[in-house]
Amino acid sequence: MLRLLGKAGQIHFQRQETNMRLLPTALLFFSMLFSLNGQARMYSTPILSEAEEMVVTAPEQALEITERYLEQRRLSKATNRPHSNNETDRSIRTPLNTVHAYLIIGKAQSALGDHDAAWEALATARSMVEKNSLKLAELELLFTEASVLYYLDEDKQAAKKALETVISEIGKRDPKRANTIANLTFEALLLNAIITSETNNSAETVTQFDAVKNELGDTPELKQKTRYQIALGNYFLNEKSYERALSELLSAYWLASENDFAIQIASANVSLTKLYQQQGVLDKALQHANQAAEFYENFDLVRGLSEAQTLLADIYSQQGRYNFALVHYFNALDIEQLLDRTKNIANINVSIASTYLKLLRYKQAEEYAANAIEIAEKAALTRPLTKAYILQGELAVITQMPDVAIDALKKAFGGAEVLRDRTLMLECLSRLSRAYEQKGEYQKALEIQRRYDQISRRSENRRQILEAESFKERQRVIERQLQLDDIERRQGENVSSLVEQKKINLFLLGSLSVILLVLILRHRAANQRLGELQDLRKALYTHPRSGLRNLRMLNDRLSNSLAKTSANFEQWYLGEMIHEPLSDKLSFAMFEVPFLKVVYLQHGYHQGLELERELGDYLASQISDPARVYHFSDAMFIYIEPDSVTLNDPDKMAKRIQSMVDDFVVHAKLDDVDDRLRIGMADYPFLPRAFTSINDKELIDILLMATSAARQACKAEQTSQWVHLSAIESTPAACFANTNVRKACFDAIGSGLIKVKTSASEGINWQTLHESDKN
Repeated sequence: MLRLLGKAGQIHFQRQETNMRLLPTALLFFSMLFSLNGQARMYSTPILSEAEEMVVTAPEQALEITERYLEQRRLSKATNRPHSNNETDRSIRTPLNTVHAYLIIGKAQSALGDHDAAWEALATARSMVEKNSLKLAELELLFTEASVLYYLDEDKQAAKKALETVISEIGKRDPKRANTIANLTFEALLLNAIITSETNNSAETVTQFDAVKNELGDTPELKQKTRYQIALGNYFLNEKSYERALSELLSAYWLASENDFAIQIASANVSLTKLYQQQGVLDKALQHANQAAEFYENFDLVRGLSEAQTLLADIYSQQGRYNFALVHYFNALDIEQLLDRTKNIANINVSIASTYLKLLRYKQAEEYAANAIEIAEKAALTRPLTKAYILQGELAVITQMPDVAIDALKKAFGGAEVLRDRTLMLECLSRLSRAYEQKGEYQKALEIQRRYDQISRRSENRRQILEAESFKERQRVIERQLQLDDIERRQGENVSSLVEQKKINLFLLGSLSVILLVLILRHRAANQRLGELQDLRKALYTHPRSGLRNLRMLNDRLSNSLAKTSANFEQWYLGEMIHEPLSDKLSFAMFEVPFLKVVYLQHGYHQGLELERELGDYLASQISDPARVYHFSDAMFIYIEPDSVTLNDPDKMAKRIQSMVDDFVVHAKLDDVDDRLRIGMADYPFLPRAFTSINDKELIDILLMATSAARQACKAEQTSQWVHLSAIESTPAACFANTNVRKACFDAIGSGLIKVKTSASEGINWQTLHESDKN
């Protein structure tokens, strides 16, 4: 843990001895963390996947896990399985997994700052790759070497050369296999863009970042997109293109926050801190710096924590809170001394000296400035040495030692010229002019001031160019904002229009639903009424006991049927039809079933109803269309047969009817009933020359008269009898002009105009039968 130490007003943190082990960040710099751990790949064993994930936050544990994996498993001599998804035998490791293990060791050693151990692990991995001809693993190894060269060895040229080889080899591979190395391609392109951004070649850098964006595609992986935006934002920040840097970094920050990418959040916080600090928005800079420091402190990542402490100190110094600044500077100095990073130690000493100078503590300021000069001279660090000489010269001016000041400031100006840093040049010349003026050499002071003005004008021109570019960028931002506002306005109008259209559609849909519901209900009601109508029609035209067509239907249908038949015969008779329409002649038979009258008396009402219903069903089943049968009265039926094959053959029709009744008696097992029938028959048209002179009711009267005659014969002979009446060809219609058709028929029978055919052997006594008609 950290503890407070006090000395001469200085407040700083120092780690206890138990925690003074080197637990650095996963990589040498935070961007190195991205490069080495950015390969979110799936290893064929979960152990290596776990170790890879721990390289960032716990490199020592990652190293321990990987080394234990190599020790506990023997190398398989079988054919390598580069695409295996699982190691079924946990006692062996494949050559491919062995390479991956050494790559993880190399990354972990790099994160721990052990240069020799890192390269030793990578060399072992290369030997394994070459021995087993692992082409894809060779590209992964080459990329890891490039990362270590850049971040650990700071050898940009060698790193860029290795990356170019990786990118070139990837381009030669089969496009169908691009998905398997897409992540490696992204990592190589991103690292190449980061290295290129340090060459001050803006055009080439933009091209490299465009290549990275193209590799991301239309649906990028979110973590990769976040890292790309952070790298691009850092580039714009270095180029002092603050608007574009802010756009990229804020986008990355919120994207990382929404998806809980802790590492990316910390990196974005560091970059946003630098951006807000340079822009003077110190409260926002302080907020992001504290968030970054919390992350590094939580994971005990001391390199990142050192950078965060330094940023906090710089912000407090800009705010004039110098004691707070000193606390964080000393915290960072302790960490850097543990890590033995000379450059950072020198820079922090310069910052501490500058802070003491602002606090007017000249002795402490001179002490830390001298320390910075000593460290920077030994390590040949030009920038911190230049800043330290400037501080030393300013202290000499304040303490009235112009010669010391002039000597220190000249050295500082020489370093600034080497660095080509106009800001440092101006600081040197400003203080040098004051030193010459203090010494009394006013002409020399004036010359120095003129040179200051020249460089200042150049810096002003440079500043104006940057401001112009910044203005153009702000103009583009405003234009985009106006376009967005216009798009939002039109979107609002479209949304309103869409809402109105939805309301109309919903109203129409509701109306249509109501109408459809009404139609469905009306259809159901109509079907229900139709069913009821059919039931009523059936009840109206059906005999209630037998279920056959009743007398009412006979009266309705017979007149129409006879009228149609009469019309056809009329057309034939007048010559409108070529052939006589024999097919339209009808044969009528009225038959009486006597046992229906006594069945109720013999068997009871319910059995009588069932028997009569069975008779009706049986007759209906035996008669085929177009023939039909009607239940005329209680025990009497009328059978009509168009296109009759029994035309002018009444005996055949009678036998057919008798056969149906006899079959029913056998079917119903009615052994004790009288199955004799009384059948009266006639044809229509009844008069050959006067088709319409006999109507339907008169025809029924003729059938009743014939049936009555058959009953008389049946009583006389005690057997079934039939009587058929038919007019001769020459029978005039005048014979039936009398309204009493029964009397007319009686007279025609007497005069021989109507032929009588019967099954009775003794004939028919028409005098007795029609006594009432004669009266």
